[in-house]
Amino acid sequence: MSVTVGEIVTILKDIAPLQLKESWDNPGLLVGNPDEPVTKIMVTLDVMMDSVDYAVAHGVDLIVSHHPVIFNGLKSIRTDTYDGAMFQKLLSHHIAVFSAHTNLDSANGGVNDVLAHQLGLTELSGLVPVEAYPSYAMGRVGSWPVPERAGQVLQKIKELLHVPVLPYAGDLDTMVTKVAVLGGAGASFMDIVKASGAQLYVTGDVKYHDAQQAVKLGLVVADGGHFGTEIPVVADLQARLSHTSEAKGWDIPVITDPTSRNMLDYFINEPEREQK
Repeated sequence: MSVTVGEIVTILKDIAPLQLKESWDNPGLLVGNPDEPVTKIMVTLDVMMDSVDYAVAHGVDLIVSHHPVIFNGLKSIRTDTYDGAMFQKLLSHHIAVFSAHTNLDSANGGVNDVLAHQLGLTELSGLVPVEAYPSYAMGRVGSWPVPERAGQVLQKIKELLHVPVLPYAGDLDTMVTKVAVLGGAGASFMDIVKASGAQLYVTGDVKYHDAQQAVKLGLVVADGGHFGTEIPVVADLQARLSHTSEAKGWDIPVITDPTSRNMLDYFINEPEREQK
């Protein structure tokens, strides 16, 4: 059975309705032709040259990313630049790219539901309502399984997110019964988190003065990283698309991008290099 990019896009729009996007965002089918056939799908957080090279080498026709491969308006496409060379390679190999960004953040079963479930939160509710669709929200607030000190909770969150370090601000002796989460960059919502009744907030991209604001509000904030708080949705979306492919009899393999990596690393010491 021949399945087109457009048919897969219809499924993706059901999973992450485009109307849930923030006004500044740019999700959707950003590269490719909806009429092209799809025989293999790859899900990733970011579209980088390594991702594209892997897609070319392994017969991928459609890349589904969280972060938009085109975010701001293009004024030129020069193939002597990183992005230009990447777009040339995508187009020359007929590889389409669909990106689901803030619409996947606020969708039911999206980035923040996956993150909340990974941390074991229960009794979930929305954190930041979507302005035009208040029944949807970005971020989640949930109950921590057993009341514990913030230090104990942070230890478990660090392990559950598989991050090497977990920057935080606040009092480690704070008793935690409710936790708020917002994958990606959610440090600007500290006041909303406080009003939600959560004692601990997990997000990414926390700046110094964001941490200062958390302390002033009596919150504990944990910076799980932009990558660390969003990467869990990739495997979940891969599983959902695989299930759809099987249920519809499409026989289209859906894989996750093995080249995905955190753009930030932690410098401890210069690694030793082999002597030549």
